[in-house]
Amino acid sequence: MPSTAEVVDRLDRRLMSLGVYVERHAVEKREDGRRLHIEYETAAVGLASGDIGNVCTELIEAYEDGWEPLDCHFWAFSTDGAGELLGEWEVHAGWFHALERGDISETDFSTLVLSTRRPANEAFAGAES
Repeated sequence: MPSTAEVVDRLDRRLMSLGVYVERHAVEKREDGRRLHIEYETAAVGLASGDIGNVCTELIEAYEDGWEPLDCHFWAFSTDGAGELLGEWEVHAGWFHALERGDISETDFSTLVLSTRRPANEAFAGAES
């Protein structure tokens, strides 16, 4: 059964060749459980659904290998040197269980994940006063 740290390492190793570089991660303890936060850099323009799909594929494989999933929050940054925030997105632990039980399809899983995407220009719109 892979630990969360092993899953993060797996993401780092397997996604590097696809232009996704895991930079930092932390596990937040919350009243309703734990949440994994991951910051990654990408050469993609904007908050690319291809990158999100590649990350989700690795997470699903880790779950199939026995990882007990956490809610995950991802922060995407540009590799262009400026480290510009591209946006954020999430995957909820319950979606892995629903997928395994057949309650949702892989398409449903992807739709749920993509529905959480918040490009930086939308995520922080109105935050400036």
